[in-house]
Amino acid sequence: MNNKNQTRMKKILKWIDKNRVKIGIWLFLVILPISLVVTAYVGSYTSNRSLYFDQEVTEESEKIKSFVSPDELKGVTLDIEWDALKKPVEDAEGALTGGYYRFNIKYTANENFDLENVKITPVLKTDWKGFRSVGIDRYISTSFISFSIDFNYDLPITPLPFVKVEEPILYLRVEYTYLSAGQNVTEVEYVKFPLNDLNPNIVVPN
Repeated sequence: MNNKNQTRMKKILKWIDKNRVKIGIWLFLVILPISLVVTAYVGSYTSNRSLYFDQEVTEESEKIKSFVSPDELKGVTLDIEWDALKKPVEDAEGALTGGYYRFNIKYTANENFDLENVKITPVLKTDWKGFRSVGIDRYISTSFISFSIDFNYDLPITPLPFVKVEEPILYLRVEYTYLSAGQNVTEVEYVKFPLNDLNPNIVVPN
């Protein structure tokens, strides 16, 4: 470092030392709020990217964090249609009621899989905001069947500035049994099916 650079550095360090209180206040007023905002966004996003499939969450409930698409399962491929949507309405006490999402679903066995049973547990849940509704276990087949999930939450919402939640995500716990080397093997996998870019076949009027 030449003399000119050394002189400049000394001036900078002297200025920092002279104004350290002002600098500390500036850091507190600017950096801290930014950190808090980032923490709020990241915390809200990450905390709502996993979910429970149990109707009642207990200490034994398993929180699922890893999901695949309907065509990435090991033994089956799922075909899912968003059939109907009914928005909830307020009852006399002001509570939301009567809302539901209805889907059609069927499966195709993947090559070399001799399937016995395929059962799903459906959950509707939003990102960013922990709106969650668990449906009833259903056995599905190679022909379309319908299932509904009650969802009595008011959407869309804006849980944070610049974040808008239009629709929940359909999650499925998929349990199936297949024959392997003369033995029945049970597999459990988890599916994520976003609805944001889809439209239902029917919107049921209130």
